[in-house]
Amino acid sequence: MTRVWVTRDEPEGGPLATAIAQVGLAPVWEPVLETRVVGDAAEELAALGPDDWLVLTSPRAIQAVAAGPASVPRVAVVGGASERLARERGFRVQLVSPTGSGEGIWEAMAELADGRRVCFPRSSLAPIPELAGIEVAAPVLYEPRSLAFDRTVVSRVDVAALVSPSAVRSIVERVGRLPIPAASIGPTTSAAVRGAGGEVFVESPDRSFLSLARSILAARAR
Repeated sequence: MTRVWVTRDEPEGGPLATAIAQVGLAPVWEPVLETRVVGDAAEELAALGPDDWLVLTSPRAIQAVAAGPASVPRVAVVGGASERLARERGFRVQLVSPTGSGEGIWEAMAELADGRRVCFPRSSLAPIPELAGIEVAAPVLYEPRSLAFDRTVVSRVDVAALVSPSAVRSIVERVGRLPIPAASIGPTTSAAVRGAGGEVFVESPDRSFLSLARSILAARAR
């Protein structure tokens, strides 16, 4: 059975591990990050009107931000899984990244946000985009930190499930490289893997844990 390294900051038996087990793979729980909530973006959110934009580029951001009335504000997300999660939480999603990445959101936002407020609650590691003529409020919601994980995990797994560039950085910091093939949740994480000299074994077509697990299963079958 294929053994998949669960690198995400989640409790044992969390959503990524559950998705991996659901498709018949063996999750190996050894997180490489820990995340600390440092803000709530309440002040910036209160300033948004129905024609303004709230940009949410991760499930953690969607879960951390409280949805207001259905008409306030317009929301942009990265992929289909994030769209479903945001709608479940009462957000009015009007833009899904055409490229499945944060960069795709900002490319589309350059035209859509003319004269509108844009709020981007983010990780402390996420860069603030520069949009011509548009001011982006970018409060920090959470702060990922590298975690001292058990390095012997690399000898106990077949593939690493990676859902953020920060997970890639944490592994490289501790072991000096990406020693096993990586299953990436999307283009941004894949770019971080390749930038670290690693191998992208498979990239999920949708930014969801179940899609990632299914992609690993299909790639291993091939």
